[in-house]
Amino acid sequence: MSRRGRRSLALLALLAGAGALVRVRRAAASAQLRPVDALAPAAELSGSPLAAGTFLPDRLGAVGGNAQVLGPVWEHPTLAAFAEWVPAPPASTLTRALAYLWAAPMTAVGLLLGATTGVRPVVRDGVLLFPGARGPAAALLRAQGYAATTLGHAVIATRGPSPSLMAHELVHVRQAERFGVLFAPVYGLLWAIYGYGRHPMERAARRGGRLATTR
Repeated sequence: MSRRGRRSLALLALLAGAGALVRVRRAAASAQLRPVDALAPAAELSGSPLAAGTFLPDRLGAVGGNAQVLGPVWEHPTLAAFAEWVPAPPASTLTRALAYLWAAPMTAVGLLLGATTGVRPVVRDGVLLFPGARGPAAALLRAQGYAATTLGHAVIATRGPSPSLMAHELVHVRQAERFGVLFAPVYGLLWAIYGYGRHPMERAARRGGRLATTR
């Protein structure tokens, strides 16, 4: 295929992807519907609970007296249930081994990113944790207002994570164990529709962090 043909094909693929995203956004904003409840507890975010039917700005760093309240968000009941799903860890040696294998590609990316942090990883709750990360990875996390990120069974944190933060990240670990290589496209698609604050997988992780502090 000529260079012009490849460019045309790439342009068509881009247009098709944009059209699909528009259709998904419209579908998520219309038909079968349920209001999204308050997304995060006061202790984790702004210091005061959010009313049901509101959502957070996409960056948690923007929270703190300046959270913008934008009206109710509606979603399909399946996604609302997904946002409340806190997966349990694998129950047996076999399922644990399969979960590590299924999430291995994402873990490999996490280990490569962790290698740039300048800190030695420690094993915690069955994952490799990079606490007190430095370097470009930490700078990017802080710039986005995030305390940690999880890729497979690798957790990179800008500080030693609290029990609630670690529980939050472990929900992402369990999600990666279920979705494996599909985690990134599923997460990315939902991000495109919801943003960060309303993201069903982030809401589930925040729920996991809250449950850890009430036990």
